[in-house]
Formats: sequence, C-alpha cells, structure tokens
Amino acid sequence: MNIALVDDHTLLREGLVALLSQAHPQMQCLQYASLGALLTGLESQGAPDLVLLDLGLPDAQGLDALQRLREALEWVPVIVVSADERPATVLACLESGAAGFIPKTAHFELLWSQLSAALEGRIALPASFRLQSEELDETPHFSDRQQEVLGLLLRGLSNKSIARRLEMSESTVKTHLAVIFRKLNVSRRAEAMVVAARLGFRLPAWSAEPALLSPATARLATPAG
Repeated sequence: MNIALVDDHTLLREGLVALLSQAHPQMQCLQYASLGALLTGLESQGAPDLVLLDLGLPDAQGLDALQRLREALEWVPVIVVSADERPATVLACLESGAAGFIPKTAHFELLWSQLSAALEGRIALPASFRLQSEELDETPHFSDRQQEVLGLLLRGLSNKSIARRLEMSESTVKTHLAVIFRKLNVSRRAEAMVVAARLGFRLPAWSAEPALLSPATARLATPAG
C-alpha cells in the first residue's frame, strides 16, 4: 500500500510516517508539503492508495484543497487530518468527498486507532462526533444496487462518478440515494456517512480501483425482500 501524506508541518508528517512504518513496515509513505507537490509527484510516483490531507496548505486552503484533489484523484480515498474538528467542518469535508476525518488534536492512542481504522477501510471520524438523527431502531436493509451506490458514496465519489462507474444515469443515482437517505434517517450524503460509520459499514482494503461494500457490510445490509 502506498500512502500520500500532504501537510506543510514537517514534524507532523514525520511523526505520522514513523507511526505507520512501525506498524506496517511494508507500507510506502510519500510526503508532500503542498498540494502542488503531490500533483506533480503523481507524474513520477503514480496514484497512491490513500491520501491523508491537511486542510491548511500553503497553496490550497480549506475545502479547496480537498475538492481539487478529488478532481485529480477521483478513485483514491482521501482522509482529512485537521486541527479544526468543528462539526460543521467535519460535515463539509464529508460532503465534499472526504472518506473520513481524523482530528490532529487527538491523543496518541486515539490518533493511532483512527489511522488504523482508515487503513482497514473503516470510516474514521472524531470519537465524539454524533448526529441527532443517528438513532435507528434497527439496521436498515438495502438492495444489491443500493449497496453498490452506498459503497461508492462512502468512498467519496460524486453522483456523476457513481453514475459512470455503475453505468446508470445521475437521476437514477439520485433516486437510489433518496431511498438510502430515508432508510438511514438522514437528508444528505455527509450524514449518511456518519450513520453508516456508526453502524459498522466498511470498505475492503483500499486500492486505486473503485471497490464496493465488504462482506462484513453485506451482512449488515442484506437485500430487502
């Protein structure tokens, strides 16, 4: 697995690399101090399997960095690592295509736990992050097609990308999402990701190619009758 760390704080990057390398010696960690450096590095290094992205970069601030990266690396999951863990920021990142959010302010054990979750394909979110609409009486059931749409949504793909991947129209994707949102008791994709994370939904091992829900998720999301 190749991971790209994009952060202009050298000490933080090196600390994360040390953590990751110690736990996964076979992992290759590429460090970049700016978004431009990463985009340039793609020409020689190729696309990584996963990106850990800071929102405060010298050449791209806030969601601009995330949105530009999602355009350049459509199929690569991007986990935001930021000191700004306000609920509005977390939701905005998920809405803009992040596949997770890890707060820099987390203590060592929690930081490592969330990094591990991201590497295992789980949706990493701040431990205290909750939605009022999260409480469900039971785990919802989804059809096979709904599982596919939800799986790609959790990867951070846009409606257009989901439609292209599944060879359907965007209007059909929106129809599936409307049903998924209703079953999860949410109104938008960011909230759907939060609820899915709490229900234990996850993706298989990260790869540069798009992947769908893992067998563990399929057991949670059995087709509706």
